[in-house]
Formats: sequence, C-alpha cells, structure tokens
Amino acid sequence: MMAYIEKKRHVYFATLKIPRDVQSHFGKTKFIKSTGESHKAKAEAKAMGMVSEWKKLIEIARRHSKDPDYEFGLEIRAEIENAAKRGESDPAVWYAATDLIDKLIAKGEKERADKIATAAFSDEVILAAEVEKWALTINSTNVKTRNSYLSIAKEIVQRFPTVRAMTKDNIRKWVDHLMKVQGLSKASIEKRFKVARMIWNYLIDQGKIEEADTPFSLPKIVTANDQYNRRQRMKKTGNSNSWIPFEPKEIVQIWRRAKKNDHILADLIFIGMYTGARIDEICMLRCDSCSEEVLEITSSKTEAGYRKIPVHPELKPLIRRLLQSSKDGFLLSGLKFTPSTGQRSSAIGKRFGNLKTEMGFDESKVFHSIRKTFTTLLENANVPENLSMELLGHEKKNITYGLYSGGYTLEAKMEAISSISYPLIER
Repeated sequence: MMAYIEKKRHVYFATLKIPRDVQSHFGKTKFIKSTGESHKAKAEAKAMGMVSEWKKLIEIARRHSKDPDYEFGLEIRAEIENAAKRGESDPAVWYAATDLIDKLIAKGEKERADKIATAAFSDEVILAAEVEKWALTINSTNVKTRNSYLSIAKEIVQRFPTVRAMTKDNIRKWVDHLMKVQGLSKASIEKRFKVARMIWNYLIDQGKIEEADTPFSLPKIVTANDQYNRRQRMKKTGNSNSWIPFEPKEIVQIWRRAKKNDHILADLIFIGMYTGARIDEICMLRCDSCSEEVLEITSSKTEAGYRKIPVHPELKPLIRRLLQSSKDGFLLSGLKFTPSTGQRSSAIGKRFGNLKTEMGFDESKVFHSIRKTFTTLLENANVPENLSMELLGHEKKNITYGLYSGGYTLEAKMEAISSISYPLIER
C-alpha cells in the first residue's frame, strides 16, 4: 500500500500511475487526490479505497473497446475521404471494402456487413466513436461517479450503435428490457437516462445532430412500475424498502449458528450488532485505530462515515481478543482483499448471505439489515436522532447542527450505545 501514497507538506495523497495504453482516455498520466490525513495508517486506509476505484476505472476504460466492425468501417471511410482529397475518384479501398461486405453477406454475417457498410459509406454518426470523445469531457472528479457513467455509456453504445437508432420506439423497447428483463429500479433507469441525455447534449454541441428535444425523457410507465413494486413489497413485508430490519432475536439466532462453524463471521455479526457499522467499515477496521474503549472508522463510503464509536460493554471482551490475536493489523484478521473492489468484505459477506438463506431468511434481510435493527433499537430507546446519525455515520439533516456543531461527546455516545441490548446473549 505504501507505493500508493505520497506526502506533500503535512498531508498524504493517494496516487496511482495510469497505464500508458489508457492515458489518452483520461487525458493525464496519473491519478492523485488528498486523503486529508497526516497520520500514515489512516491515510493508507483511505487511499486503499481510492486506488481500488481508480483501478476499476482503468479496467472499464480497457473494456470500453469500440465495436471492431464499426471501427473498421470508420477506417475505410477515412481512407476514402483521404483518397478524394488526393484527387482519386475511384480508390481501390472502395472496391476492397465492397468485396469484403459481399463476402460477409454470402457467409450469413449480414449484421457485421451492415455495420461496416454503415460506418464506411453512410453519413451515420457511430456512437462508439463519439462516446470515446465524450468520456474525456466528464467533469466529475468523483471516481465512482465517472466509473458509473462509463459503464452505463457502454450499455448505451451496445443498445444504440448509431444516433439514428435512438428512436422513441427503440428507447421504449430499451426501457421494457431494463424493467422486465434486468429488473432495474426507477433510480437505476433514471441514472441510465441521465447519461444518455449527457451524450445526446454532447452530440448537439459537436454538431453531430441538429438541436432538438432529447428523446431520453423518462417514460411514465417507469414511475408506474416502481409504484407497483413498492406496493407489492409493502404487502409482503409491511415496508416499502427492499431491505428490512432483523428482529433482535433473529440476529442472535444467526450469530449463534455462525459461532458453531465460522468464528470470524460470528465476530463480524457481533460487532455489527453493537455498532451498527456497515460491513465494509467493520472489515476495514485497523488495530492501530481501535482500542477496548473506542472503534475508529477510517474507511467509509461518505465523509460523515469517518467517526468514532464507543465500545459497548458486551463488545469489549471480543475487541480485546481480536486486538491481541490480529496477525495482519486488521481487527478482523485473515480476510482477503478482492482485487476488483479493494474491499475485504466480499467473501465473508457471501458467507453471511449463504448462512441466513439456509436459515430461511429471504432477500429482504441482508447484513445491512443488522444496521437497520441497530437504528430501530436506538429509536426505541429514545436516543435523539442527531446522536443516532453520528453513531451511524449519516449526514445531519439540520443545517445548524450539521455545519456548526462539534458533535456529541464520547460519553454521550456511550450512554446511547449502552441502551442497545439483545435477548439471551451468551458468549
């Protein structure tokens, strides 16, 4: 990890060299971003997540390959245009291209032939080539956002190879596929339409299409479908959200089952029960940021997620044991990083999923449901909402408290944490 950070003045920066083959895609030779930390271990923990996201972005850039047939056709078009500039009215490349297209049709590869012919001999705007240029104009500095945009852009190119294919009828078919085949939510479909509109506006700015109203307005059927799904979830679970809390006794049952065969998973569950922390946050807890009194979250999905959580009295014996037995500097020792995500939670998260499924729990209850149970217990103990939000790592809704308050003391947090209890806990 040391190779991925560098110190400038008193602050560590996360940094990653961009491979030469995709440097032109990003328009620079390396990624660099401040961790905001002067403490090396904390900086390394933050940098780990940043580097992971950058590596995923590089993978997507490499996978974001252009369609070879369209690319071949565009090369032919360029050769024909260059020949015309040289005064050649009957270029040999034209005959070679038409001969290839005829052979492809004869072999039954009409789709490939059409792609090459469209790119080479028509005025069609080939989306893959334009999206490659559009990607360089994305303003977002957030790696995860940029990563998401590029991934969605690839979907759009596969669905609409040319601008002419972006008809209202084809877009309706795409929406139908997203809802019925992929089962995407309204939010996921809205995100795809947002990227499609960004690409459409880019094409207008580049003069590739005449300025016109975008065809990518979210159809009403998407909202209607989302409302229907919410009603169905409400009938089934009594809650419109996809994930619902465990009952406290249910978590205890899962924890007990895990203790029999998977002690690391049992430890993960127990920490989640008494901290409400996300699975990724727990798996990234480092021994040098934890004690028997306080757990410091140094890797989180949001800025508010970086926080200190007092150790619940029931949790102290476990934390003491984990600190003493760690062999790799992490509180939960022995977990492996997943190269594609940079996280340590992937494998153990699947083990939790398999265990709770074996015990008869459906997809509405996942590890995140433990966090929801923790929140419910705080609410039932009349813990103030702002205090609960600090413990959970949520942004405060109130502007005054969110901007000007220094936050609750550890003593106040400890009092709130101590209100959490589960039935029949026996270590």
